[in-house]
Amino acid sequence: MNCVVFAGGKPGPDDPLYPYTQGKPKALLRIGDKTLLDYVVYALQEAQSIEEILVVGIDQGHELELRDPIHWISDQGSLYANGMAAVDWIEKNWPNSGHTLFSTADIPALNGSVVDRFVTSCRPFDRSLYYCFVTQESLEARYPGSRRTYVRLGDWRVAGGDMIVSRPELAKERRDLMDALISGRKHPWKIAQIVGLGTLVKLLLNRLDLSEVEQTASRVIGQPVKVMVSPDAELAMDVDKPHQFEILRDSMTSRSG
Repeated sequence: MNCVVFAGGKPGPDDPLYPYTQGKPKALLRIGDKTLLDYVVYALQEAQSIEEILVVGIDQGHELELRDPIHWISDQGSLYANGMAAVDWIEKNWPNSGHTLFSTADIPALNGSVVDRFVTSCRPFDRSLYYCFVTQESLEARYPGSRRTYVRLGDWRVAGGDMIVSRPELAKERRDLMDALISGRKHPWKIAQIVGLGTLVKLLLNRLDLSEVEQTASRVIGQPVKVMVSPDAELAMDVDKPHQFEILRDSMTSRSG
């Protein structure tokens, strides 16, 4: 399976991470002698399930000490534009490649075993899209004080993972949906227009379960979707806030030491 890593995005002056990034992409934040992007790419190369890698949102001038060549697309100006550019690139360079792994570049604790477990959990790839959650229990056990954003799904409180497996062409087939989800991701009333007000209310009242999320996603996308709960905290421990970066930095520095 091939993989796309989204590494674009520069925190602005009003972002809590700006004192750390100073106008540079978040993916280039350093832990020790490596950037967040380095750690993610190394983990993907370590995984037995991953073949080629495309990095989107960073110029090729960012040099990694890589065992294998990496493909690059520079930042196209927005998450939506980066996604469409990646899909266009895949059509030209990885035709008929089937399902593809998509990852963010800000989950540096990732390793090859975690990647392989997630990909294996998606087999036999008979659905169009696969997504995972990680429980609060798993995250807080591995990274105490991480304070991720959790929602209740049935018996669990969960945070969203930062990897999906999907058919790349799904983004073009539902271009309107992708644009709406990205533009409305911070506005609940816009999301309600997409998923339905009833579903949103049940989520806000902590009355939604995992099977309903799966059914709603399949209905909205118009394609079969699989939603899972992963035991691997690394999939959801991303760098959104300064304290999360510091937790990861301290944990990874201690482990390497």
